[in-house]
Amino acid sequence: MEKVFVHPECAFSAETFNLLEKFYEDPSSDFYIAHKKDFLKYVEEPLNYISRQVEEQLPDFIKEYIHIKQEGFASIFPELGDWEPTAYSIVFNLKNIISTMDCISSAQLILNLENQKITFGFYSGSNDFEAVEEYRLQPYIIDENIIELLKRYNLPNNYSCSLIREKTDFQLDNLEFNSTSEPANNVYEILENIMSYSPPAIPPGIKIKLTKFQVQISLELQDVLGYSANNLIRKIGQAFKKLFPLFLIFNFYDDNNYFTPLVLSEYFLVYEKEFNPVYQLEEISEITGFQTTQLTQWIHAIHRKAQAIIQGPPGTGKTFIAEKLAKHLIGGGDGFSDIIQFHPAYTYEDFIEGLRPITQNGQLTYSIVPGRFLEFCEKAEACEDICVLIIDEINRANLSQVFGELMYLLDDRPDTERFITLASGKQFRIPTNVRIIGTMNTADRSIALVDNALRRRFAFISIYPNSEVLRVYHHREETGFPVDKLTSILKDVNRAINNKHYELGISFFLTKTLAEDIQDIWQMEIEPYLEEYFFDNQAKMDEFLWNKIKDKLSK
Repeated sequence: MEKVFVHPECAFSAETFNLLEKFYEDPSSDFYIAHKKDFLKYVEEPLNYISRQVEEQLPDFIKEYIHIKQEGFASIFPELGDWEPTAYSIVFNLKNIISTMDCISSAQLILNLENQKITFGFYSGSNDFEAVEEYRLQPYIIDENIIELLKRYNLPNNYSCSLIREKTDFQLDNLEFNSTSEPANNVYEILENIMSYSPPAIPPGIKIKLTKFQVQISLELQDVLGYSANNLIRKIGQAFKKLFPLFLIFNFYDDNNYFTPLVLSEYFLVYEKEFNPVYQLEEISEITGFQTTQLTQWIHAIHRKAQAIIQGPPGTGKTFIAEKLAKHLIGGGDGFSDIIQFHPAYTYEDFIEGLRPITQNGQLTYSIVPGRFLEFCEKAEACEDICVLIIDEINRANLSQVFGELMYLLDDRPDTERFITLASGKQFRIPTNVRIIGTMNTADRSIALVDNALRRRFAFISIYPNSEVLRVYHHREETGFPVDKLTSILKDVNRAINNKHYELGISFFLTKTLAEDIQDIWQMEIEPYLEEYFFDNQAKMDEFLWNKIKDKLSK
């Protein structure tokens, strides 16, 4: 096996996969017995630790359905299906929801440590219907809107999906039942295919074995070894949690192995609480005044480039909008958002990694410590869905110095996955589910520090003063403030400034107590800003002093 980076806190080691590779070549009981201690140390104990921790972090509403946990090499459990015979498997068998008997359902959450990879996911199916004289394939999907419901929770579409059907000799809607695996583009496609099989189309007396359904994700050994144990545990746990709705759909059997209609809403209400609230663009539009078509274009740009900068003059609500867009991007998923602010003293060591003094037992030592971006990416690796990092005032730092070799990783995202070797020796990449949103004040002279190399790696979203937002806000909050007079004054100010990068924004005036605060806001925030801009034109400055503005507002 080629040398790969191994995270110092990884649960496995290179010996784990070396051993499994040899066992793959010689899958015999003699080989296993001869290396039993090594299997215990490098395979069984680490995977058992991972599975225990995964089970521990699962929500209670999933834990209550775990009936039996089995473990061992797949050949020991032939009923598990068509798993590799050399895979060490841990299987969480799930209870039947509506059966009156204390029995397990056909659903399983499975964790396999295989040759050169680890695989985990969902499996549903049965091989034993010999006792059933007549078996009709009942509709898996009870509610016709169930797929749309699932889409709200960003059910992963990057998993390997397969549907395995077994038959007698008969065709259904010109689709022959057979024993082959049928890969699908995503989970929704395969569920929609299942919906098309309706019971009336199946002739009476035909015995059809239950469809097997499998959804799984695989991590190659370099990825497994690059994860800390905690991050791998989180990733597997999140995948199990995201796939749990399939258990709800596939396991509504009665005691005779017939599907029984049951309303799923109460189950999904519990499941829904485990994910970020869905935040629609219409809600952002209502708050910010920007049209949904424009917001949709911005979201598309952020996904297309994987990183974008919201730029504009001061007071246009750049950070506010960035936070709302981030809330939309992570909505319905298991991702998260975080915000950091750059400043002139911000360094590569703060952002990526660097030496930090650490005191241990009274001794001062220096260790390489990950920076904010590395910590963010490591946490994002364990999430299935979009994670957003907001970098406020991104142009305030020396970006070439802070980003360093990160510039290489920002190229051609998210389609191209690039790796770099950090000073610590760690292989680092930006996870494909990471989105970066920066904010940039165009009135800040440090904007000149944003060179062309960085500019071509970001999509730029320009925001300028929007008086409609001001009107909508004060109308919604019923403040009674003469907002039309204020917007007219702001237009006069920006006409005098005559530079779109320095225009005065409206966020200064988005307060419910504007009638009481307007004098303080104008004298202590607006006038100092205008004095800097009109420093060589006192006559122009005099036009916008509070005494004159007050008269215009009172007319």
